[in-house]
Amino acid sequence: MLPIPNLDDRSFEQLVREARDLIPRIAPDWTDENAHDPGITLLEMLAWHLEMQQYELDSLSVTHELKFLKLLGGMPRHRMPATTSLSFSHASKQTYIPLGTQLKVGQLVFETVRSINIIPDISQKITLYRMDDIHHLSQDMTTGRSVIYPFGEHAQQDATMELKLAEPLPRQMPLSLWIELDRQEPTIRIPARYKNFTPSAYVQWSYLDEDEHGDSWKPVRMERDESYCMHQSGPILFEIPVGSSKVTALRAKLLSGSFDDVPRIRRLVWNEVFATQGQTWCMEQTFEGWSEQDMMIGQIDPIHVYLYHALFMEGHIQVQYFVHNGWIDISSNGYELVHDASHLKIILLPSSLVPVGTNSIRIVAVQPEFIAQQYIAAGNGISFQKYDLPIPSVFSNQVRLQVGAYSAKLGCMLWEDWDSVLDFDDSNTYSRHYILSNDESQIQFSDGIHGISPPASTSRNIRFISYRTGVGSAGNVKEDTIREMVLRKNALRLTNLFPAYGGTEEESVSEALDRIKLEVLEPKCGITTADIEQRVLEIPGIRIARIRAIAGYHTRLNNYPNERAMGHISVVVVPESSRSFPIPSEGLRLTIATHLEPYRLLTSQFHIIAPEYIKVTIRAIIVVTPQYEGKEHDVIQALNGWLKPETSVHSEGWEFGRAIYKSDVYDMIHTVAGVQYIQDVWLMAEGNNVYQDEGGDIIIPPNGLAYSGGHDVEFVLTNN
Repeated sequence: MLPIPNLDDRSFEQLVREARDLIPRIAPDWTDENAHDPGITLLEMLAWHLEMQQYELDSLSVTHELKFLKLLGGMPRHRMPATTSLSFSHASKQTYIPLGTQLKVGQLVFETVRSINIIPDISQKITLYRMDDIHHLSQDMTTGRSVIYPFGEHAQQDATMELKLAEPLPRQMPLSLWIELDRQEPTIRIPARYKNFTPSAYVQWSYLDEDEHGDSWKPVRMERDESYCMHQSGPILFEIPVGSSKVTALRAKLLSGSFDDVPRIRRLVWNEVFATQGQTWCMEQTFEGWSEQDMMIGQIDPIHVYLYHALFMEGHIQVQYFVHNGWIDISSNGYELVHDASHLKIILLPSSLVPVGTNSIRIVAVQPEFIAQQYIAAGNGISFQKYDLPIPSVFSNQVRLQVGAYSAKLGCMLWEDWDSVLDFDDSNTYSRHYILSNDESQIQFSDGIHGISPPASTSRNIRFISYRTGVGSAGNVKEDTIREMVLRKNALRLTNLFPAYGGTEEESVSEALDRIKLEVLEPKCGITTADIEQRVLEIPGIRIARIRAIAGYHTRLNNYPNERAMGHISVVVVPESSRSFPIPSEGLRLTIATHLEPYRLLTSQFHIIAPEYIKVTIRAIIVVTPQYEGKEHDVIQALNGWLKPETSVHSEGWEFGRAIYKSDVYDMIHTVAGVQYIQDVWLMAEGNNVYQDEGGDIIIPPNGLAYSGGHDVEFVLTNN
């Protein structure tokens, strides 16, 4: 890094002295250099001005640093909420919990991210069907102390796991079954609705429909499978159709494919829901208004709007229509509220003002205690207006506000949406922009030139329509910390299944600068083989033990590197697996290929290939001292630890494509205590594209990984 120069390196006195020293050479007739001379006064003024310039040049404010960050393509990251998974139990009856329901850990508030129907605790029996074998299990799968293979230790196709329930499942209600797999980190997850992931195996869930015509298995109406066919821990979210009869059994069947790592279930828990830390004080949702066709034929019927967030069901409701390029508030006479256990229905009645088109109706819900703080100020029409936020620790990407101005034509306040921006550099005189201060404690408006200033008003005309706060990293609570709640007189017990994760504080400018400096040194590209390997490791949720990108290679080459395939790049992948000699599944290969496609150069082609496992057998005759007689196993153990493809805490595993040289074998055997010398060594290898050269060394392909065969070690005793 270049050294940072000191620009403020001369004081006022030094600048004046340097200027006076130039007078005899530049103006020899100037002989009066006393303080009363006007020329000396002018020199002192220029020296003062130059000193101020130097000081400003050498002083970088936070504003300057933000501009530098923007030039580098980055800005400080916002505060992010923590996330965890909750499981409810001990419900005395079925209880519907809507999206956005608040749960507390001390003073911390978490909110559920989707709706769920809590069912009373029910016992379940698990039966595993594998080929002609049937296993009935009796262990409690809610404790996490037992581990089962749902499809067998080898994940046989058509293998089935059946759950027999003591009580029938409710119909047409959101249900959740959490599947927790063994040996998986909860923070390494495939995101929900991630489109670039291709499962390597497909699991079909079905329910047993018991009716008068006989029992039959029918496919489950799946809302979402966040376990991705048991590739990771996660819930299956589903509903039982309303036309079904009594449902007391579920079945998971492996239809096709194979797993990179055979799933092992350690816990099956009902009533699971994800929750994020934070508290929503107000929020908005937009809907479609009346259509132009209805307006033309004069058929304007009431519109029914359904809202499922808990804040809409429990908060104060505001209705807005988009007309005349702005939003107007509708009085309570223009709509009816109908509360239900699972949603709020709003019936919008036709009036003199009818919104037309998409996103022309807005419903705003406000916490009752936030109503007084929703309207933050009255604009004064002056440049650079600043107002304090009513509640600190706001999530900046979940703040939206409106600014209103009185419309004489409508006879009411017309509200306009304003957008949050990082700065006013790209704003013009028509931009309705505002920024949050660096410490997220104030809202700042522009000067009226680079963005509009809120107009003057006798009443409060700046208000929030979305506002959510949280604490960032303090929300990363430990496992089993969120425990109890009371909802609608139904005492529920709950627990977070794993520690909350993902909560971070907002970055300071200096922290963002440090991060951007590292990102500049590590660009997101796919030019070198190291770039490609790093891009693969960034794929969310997949678990890879080892990876190697090889330029100019594909599996049809037999004489690499003497022979190269220009434009071809092979990516060798070893998935994390409990199996011996794991190879990537078709689903994993397709997932990696899809992720790498945007990084592929136009003239290049990627090949996602499996490693070639090379079995290496060593026969050696070794001379040892008498006290080491019978310890041939020590040599074999050393060779086994050296020739192994898998990585461990103490070893990185065999290097891809590294040849097995006899000289290396000699060096390895000499590390064993008691070895005097080696009489001879023979090497043998089995595998594709492997050969032995004239010197007896084993040459393996570039995607090859060596592993130990049955070594044969013979000891010869010496008298020395």
